Amino acid sequence: MNRLVLFGRVALLLFAPVLLAATFPGDAFRGVAPSSLPRGPMPVASAEYRFPAEDDPIILNNAKTEVWAQAFWPAPLASPAPLVVMLHGNHGTCGVGQNPRHDDTCEYTQTGSCESPAVVTPNHLGYVYLAEQLASYGFFVVSINANRGITCGAGTMGDDGLNLARGRLILKHLKYLNAWSKAGNAPASLGLGATGLLGKIDWNRVGLFGHSRGGEGARAALYYHQHPSEVPPLTIPEMQIRGVFEVGAVDGQTDKILNADGVVWNQLLPMCDGDVSDLQGKRPFERMMGNRAELPLAQKSLTFVWGANHNFFNTEWQLSESNGCTNHDPIFPSEMGSPKQRLVALATVPAFFLAVLGNEQTRAFNQNFNPLYSLPQPVLDTTRIERDMTVSPGEKQTTIWEDFDRETGTNSHGFTNEANGISIEHQNVDRTQRAAMIGWDHGGSSVTFFQSNWTAAGAGQDITGFATLDFRVARRMESGDPRENINFSVQLVDAAQHFSRPIHLKDYVELLGPGNQELTFQTIRVPLSEFVEADLKQARGVRFSFDQSKVGSIFLANLRLSRTLGVGTQANMSRKVDMPYRSAKSFSHFTPYRLGVREIPARFNQIKRLVRIAHAPALRGAPAIEIEVQSQVSFPVQDELPRLRIGNSIFSLSRFPQGQTHRLIFTLPLRAFARIHSGDLMAVQYGKKFIREIWPLGKLNKAALR
Repeated sequence: MNRLVLFGRVALLLFAPVLLAATFPGDAFRGVAPSSLPRGPMPVASAEYRFPAEDDPIILNNAKTEVWAQAFWPAPLASPAPLVVMLHGNHGTCGVGQNPRHDDTCEYTQTGSCESPAVVTPNHLGYVYLAEQLASYGFFVVSINANRGITCGAGTMGDDGLNLARGRLILKHLKYLNAWSKAGNAPASLGLGATGLLGKIDWNRVGLFGHSRGGEGARAALYYHQHPSEVPPLTIPEMQIRGVFEVGAVDGQTDKILNADGVVWNQLLPMCDGDVSDLQGKRPFERMMGNRAELPLAQKSLTFVWGANHNFFNTEWQLSESNGCTNHDPIFPSEMGSPKQRLVALATVPAFFLAVLGNEQTRAFNQNFNPLYSLPQPVLDTTRIERDMTVSPGEKQTTIWEDFDRETGTNSHGFTNEANGISIEHQNVDRTQRAAMIGWDHGGSSVTFFQSNWTAAGAGQDITGFATLDFRVARRMESGDPRENINFSVQLVDAAQHFSRPIHLKDYVELLGPGNQELTFQTIRVPLSEFVEADLKQARGVRFSFDQSKVGSIFLANLRLSRTLGVGTQANMSRKVDMPYRSAKSFSHFTPYRLGVREIPARFNQIKRLVRIAHAPALRGAPAIEIEVQSQVSFPVQDELPRLRIGNSIFSLSRFPQGQTHRLIFTLPLRAFARIHSGDLMAVQYGKKFIREIWPLGKLNKAALR
């Protein structure tokens, strides 16, 4: 049934046909990013489309899937609207109870129904608050339900988390929408009539949103769109995907490397994530920082939300998965969601798509992702936000000063760096990222420093064509009291050894925490106009003097020059802006501690069976061994993969038989099973780098193989 939900504000009635043009700040730079928290001026309509489940080998060749979504649009839908497609992550598909509902089984995934009294989990309706907000600003929004076959489904070879399948499902929905907007025949359930979508979607402005496995699924959809020969039936040649926004996404659950090259991309990362606790979603950023050939040039950013958990960005995920935070306190209760997390989502998701898919008047919303600008006050009053960002990693946009990719003591350009009174080591901090680990314990004066030199002594280079000096800094766990801000000075040094007036880190960010066991960077962007008293036509070095904090331990990475201030910025800006972190509210009960591991007693767990399979479907017909494990404590349906550890080997291809979550069946390639030994200790675990939960299973007995 068509549902019309009226929103709007009398003060916001003057708007362009699709997106607001005259109601946003931007006449003069004020140092604070515009807020997308107020509701847009347009009434919002919403309705569902849903088709019977079917076997579609393009999407998934071993289970039925269905096309099911809730759509939202501005009413009336009078002009071609930008399109945003949203996809949820991995979760139970059947639940019992109310306020909160416990989504603890997955029968719907396989059968299309739930055993009474359980009801189908409306995973896709968890983003209604975001979809309605976007629609009120003129967007056509579709939130997909991927329950059948995919959510809580059986992994396949090369797609353990079914995220490639999720990407193909996104494209299937887009294919339907494209047909309805080009040829008509929109579903009657939308209430728009058969021709109601004709010409009403702007295929030059498409954005994707994905939560958790839905995030990697969104990147998979982008990959297939950029490689149309891999899925010819799903190609839409005229479609331009311009931006991808992810929340707490997974990474590496497929055999493809999925990035967001050539499009604007942001990852929102909850710092107290109890599901994807190692913050895998930042890995694409680290990979893309190395894409010097990116074209078209496009901004990449990370938004770290202190105090936030994984589940409560989806309002239908009603129980917290997190057991706490590292070095700070949560902003979520144990159940029924978090208004503070929803506020952060409303301040970032609509702002992102207004900036990326909007018009010239809405570009300023990009300031929310640019560390040159302070965030809106309601966000600062809610929690601490940290930002990591590049205007583009491409060499046409940024120039490398120092990527710490050579031996310690040597600049990326081959020249000798300088250091005094510190320990320093260039090392890998991610699979593709290098940084300098720097420590000092006798700081407090300018004689304790590190200087990165990109030319030989007596020489310099002209950098007057650049706008900012950007660098990334992260605080280490070993850096002392997490409540005390680490501060240091930064100067440019010219060929004649003239030093610019120092700028102080504290004027750009607070370096507190860290707020997660995983290393998290912040980007500092300094307009070159701030480096007075040094000759920018003969720039030679950047000096970091550890003269403000006597003790510290940090990582420093990606020292680069950027040609622009970024999309939506003012040309004549100064660092004399509002402090990025004016609110200390999130530290009023700041508790330093690290999280432990939840271990299920071994007496609750057992190895149910070991079976030889001649032709395993999950391995494309290859021979395999299936190991079924069982526990009195159910294995959670989460976005992180459950993993079976046997000795030093880890296996992640699994399924829940008949949707029952107290059992798991792992599929092992026969050759891999041959390499492990009887007597090896076995356990099911969630988390690979940081193990959060573990089910000990005793020792492997190969003699039990049938």
